[in-house]
Amino acid sequence: MDLAANGAAMLKASGLTPSQLLGGTKTGLGSILDFAADELAKPNAVQVGMPGSMAKLESLAKKAGQSGPIDSFKSSLTAAAASVMPQTTAVMKTTLAGLTIDDAMALTSNAPDSATKLLRKVSENALRAKLMPLVAQAIAANGTAAKAKELAAKAGPMAAMLGVPNASDLENYLFTQVMDTSFAYVAKGEAAVRANPGMLKDAVAAKVFGLAKK
Repeated sequence: MDLAANGAAMLKASGLTPSQLLGGTKTGLGSILDFAADELAKPNAVQVGMPGSMAKLESLAKKAGQSGPIDSFKSSLTAAAASVMPQTTAVMKTTLAGLTIDDAMALTSNAPDSATKLLRKVSENALRAKLMPLVAQAIAANGTAAKAKELAAKAGPMAAMLGVPNASDLENYLFTQVMDTSFAYVAKGEAAVRANPGMLKDAVAAKVFGLAKK
């Protein structure tokens, strides 16, 4: 039985109308996003490591006992990401209005991360449009870009070989980190709801997220 047929069968067995399925999906996803937002707001919830391309530079700095500038750079990356992070779940919430019944049907599959994948699919373009300018501003404002330039200057002609990123590289790297961190917490929220649909205050939403367990 394909996904559409399986979803239709579950919907019929549940007694929910298509309208209720869609409404319950939106409500449940909203609750998952609220969970993710609360988690992201906790101290140390956001931690950004060095870009993988800078592994050689980090290793050489540590061997030379010069890890201070590296640690400062990592701290500034984390601070920049944390300043942008509150926007992620807010943007995702705005995309819920555009969900379709086909999107809702996808949540009746047995895939434990179907809600997280759905949210990423429908919101990624909106997130990029909203967050990339904010990422660029954060990198410029808190000194991350300046610290990268300092590292590049110290590396001299070896900068490219050691993977010191330019401003564009930093923006793309930080955007990816913001996205991955945000959706990691969305996935955590989905897992909690899948394990206990009753935690959703809305009865229809709880029924929708319990369908795949039938």
